[in-house]
Amino acid sequence: MASTRDSHSYACDECRLRKSKCSKEKPVCAQCKQLNKECKYSPKITRSPLTRQHLTYVEDRLQAFETALGRLFPGGDLDATVRSLLHDQDGPPKPGSSSKSSSRHSTPAKAEADRSEAAPEALPQKADGFDWAENKITVGDLTDGMASLSIKPEGTGYFGASSSVVPLRALLKHGFDLNFPARSAKSNTGPEGVPLKSQLLNTAPSGIVEQAFVDAFFLNYHTSYPFVHEATFRAQFYEQTPRRHGQAWQILLNTILALGAWSIGDDNSDLDITFYQEARGHLQQVSVFETGNLTLVQALLLLSNYAQKRNKPNTGWNFLGLAVRMAMSLGLHKEFHGWNISLLQREIRRRLWWGVFIFDSGAAKTFGRPILLPEDRVMDAKHVLNIHDEALISTTTVLPQEVNGPTLYSGLIAQARFHLLTNSVYLRLISSPSLTAEETLNLQKPMEEWYNGLPHYFKQPPALSESDPFALVRNRLMWRDWNLRILLYRPILLRWASRRWTPNTPEHAEDPLEADCRMLCLRNARLTISSITDFVSNYICTRIGAWYMLYFLFQAGIIPIILLMTDPTSTDAPSWLQDIEATKNLLMNPSLSSHRLATRYLEVVNRLCSPAYTASVADGSTGQPPIFMQISDQMFNDPTFGSMFPDVDQELNLGGMDFSEWVNFTPQGDFP
Repeated sequence: MASTRDSHSYACDECRLRKSKCSKEKPVCAQCKQLNKECKYSPKITRSPLTRQHLTYVEDRLQAFETALGRLFPGGDLDATVRSLLHDQDGPPKPGSSSKSSSRHSTPAKAEADRSEAAPEALPQKADGFDWAENKITVGDLTDGMASLSIKPEGTGYFGASSSVVPLRALLKHGFDLNFPARSAKSNTGPEGVPLKSQLLNTAPSGIVEQAFVDAFFLNYHTSYPFVHEATFRAQFYEQTPRRHGQAWQILLNTILALGAWSIGDDNSDLDITFYQEARGHLQQVSVFETGNLTLVQALLLLSNYAQKRNKPNTGWNFLGLAVRMAMSLGLHKEFHGWNISLLQREIRRRLWWGVFIFDSGAAKTFGRPILLPEDRVMDAKHVLNIHDEALISTTTVLPQEVNGPTLYSGLIAQARFHLLTNSVYLRLISSPSLTAEETLNLQKPMEEWYNGLPHYFKQPPALSESDPFALVRNRLMWRDWNLRILLYRPILLRWASRRWTPNTPEHAEDPLEADCRMLCLRNARLTISSITDFVSNYICTRIGAWYMLYFLFQAGIIPIILLMTDPTSTDAPSWLQDIEATKNLLMNPSLSSHRLATRYLEVVNRLCSPAYTASVADGSTGQPPIFMQISDQMFNDPTFGSMFPDVDQELNLGGMDFSEWVNFTPQGDFP
């Protein structure tokens, strides 16, 4: 057989793989002939030059294409649009494709369809995109501690399936326009440009301001979260008894002062920041990783809540995690029957443990993150006693009888039982696979068991009184219950909406249980809206009360909006419009409208509804369904649009700021 040898050709694939000398004969080299291997000469691979000039050229070219695509498909996810266009070109997906969205159109099994993803996780573009930094407190910062408006995950940390931002992320994924114009920040300084904290602290007599803020803490905050024994702390504050644990007590003091100042301030106030900075300074002086005591657990627990209320959710999460670990290192989760300590000391340990328990359970549900707490069978700490403070003092030797009425600790007891019964429900909600409608309905049983076990004074409130100190505790507990039910039903609602938002979706016979879940989701949303309406009409609204009302109201108010946007011609549309109008009225109520977050929520609601709806409200006529934002059909020309794709880090919007940038707009003045 004749053979040829080209001295300028490359070695065959087999010789290159073996790194052996190739004779370069064709069609078969000597080595392959001897080993009886297939001899193949692959062409030379042309590689791009690794130069700065070439990289700049590629970047400029990519930027031009992104700009062009942004103009062709305004307001959408460019990655999803590109995938959709490429999918059209390549033809139908191959058998066995794992695309979740395409499975919805291919006649899958009923169970699989019921478990389709309601709203895909929002993923950052880069591997370190979840990284966050909250090392500054900014007065007037337009982020929120509940993460309700953290649409994009870049720089904000991970917020999962139960977080309140999920409906907005679902809307954004399906191309709804959530862009807003830029806004300027309000100044927090007085007429001479001096921060308010300096104006007050420099003119007030020494100790007067601190005493006022301690009083404000126990009046406004302690009534909701009684984790500190008031008589003991006040005795230490007035130096009537020793201040134990040195630096740890100073951290606790300044945290209490910060929360007290925050509770009587507003969005422009910076009085509390002074004390937070003091607490942070003491934290740096004492090694919190090498020290553990009850005072430090109390301080870290309260710091976690303060940081969240100052729009630093991840910082608060870290404080809380340290408090949980330190509490367990002190054995707060255990009941030591043979320990010879006073009844008050034993009760303080229980109050602190169940405070840690409800805060970690609640924060996890708020952010859609795992719960850090031990399993129920590991915790044997007894529940807090439902008693008045004066019934148990340091010299008490006989355990007092619990009272059959509301006390300072009734809310803590009820909330602890709520989380004990529902934490397993929440863990199932954030687990895989997704819940079916049948599973969702069955998961209501723990909530029903909890409600049925509530004392009568939670279910049957007394005659209305503006000064009822128990009103916020009682109502917030109900809002929390309805909110968890909304979170459970919401994936079913979003799954239904997603199918309708995606064009050319084949009609399927709907599972009646899914319709039941949607209606129950709406029912709990209406209960929330109605209850908050009654509260602001009949009770004095404190800052802490307004903070929680805004959180629960926004999650409830978004439900009728999604229903109306998805099915505006429904016969139920007029009632949904009434729900939306009630939500808007609350956001404009003087009790809530002074908070910047209420203004943001109101603009989100107005944005999701059309100008036609806004005009109809002004005219006093809401009989016709609204006309919602027009969305280009080109953006939805493929069933796979809206699947889980990475977010575009640089989204070009020539008409205004990106929505996530708008709600997280940072003003110029900040505090280190």
